Amino acid sequence: MKSFLLFLLLAFPIFVGLLHASVSFTSNTFFAYNQTVIMTLPNGSITTIHEVLLQRIVGVYPNNTIAVNLTVYNVGQKYYLPSVISLSNSSFPTNLYYIPPPLLGKNVTRGSSEMCFVNYSNGLYVYESKSNIQGVIIEFFMWVNSSGIAVKVQTLQIGANLQLVSNATAVLWKSNYFDPSTHLPTFPGYTEAHVVSANLNKTLLIISHKLLEYILIAGVLGIIIILLFRK
Repeated sequence: MKSFLLFLLLAFPIFVGLLHASVSFTSNTFFAYNQTVIMTLPNGSITTIHEVLLQRIVGVYPNNTIAVNLTVYNVGQKYYLPSVISLSNSSFPTNLYYIPPPLLGKNVTRGSSEMCFVNYSNGLYVYESKSNIQGVIIEFFMWVNSSGIAVKVQTLQIGANLQLVSNATAVLWKSNYFDPSTHLPTFPGYTEAHVVSANLNKTLLIISHKLLEYILIAGVLGIIIILLFRK
């Protein structure tokens, strides 16, 4: 009996870790972030844009895959971008602002990015990732709670001359992940933006596979298109 109790005592931390690891997302779970984007345009002017990033889980599949629908709403102009659906591993979905609880406090690989654990402050785990693409620096930060959900996200784009080109800061607004009674936000009167291809100055935006991963999730690309090519 004593041996069995000793086994339970020793195994309890492992059991708790497995319990946290087994927490899974379900369809119709959503995360809505209020985001403020401050950008320096090619003509040197500075503009501030308010938007909502709505991430909705639209499918969880037996092959350990999760499908997330991302829609970006421009609050000031009442436009929304065409939705984008992406697939990811459901145990560590990189199409959500999320880090699995068992990995909190450790450096992690999130997609193609290395996320470095910076510190633990006010009950949140702070993570940072930095990339340099053709002289343009992208700094990505996440403030993650004990459930693994980021309650704040920030993306900084710094130009070749070390000037701040854009600052996108998103704060969690609503989610039914913690409270199932929370209703999905609606945006009556919003119309779909007409999206066109554009070649923008590289100091403002450089399209590459890795950079697009940041920009797509943050919604910056969509807002630039809406701003420059309004309906």
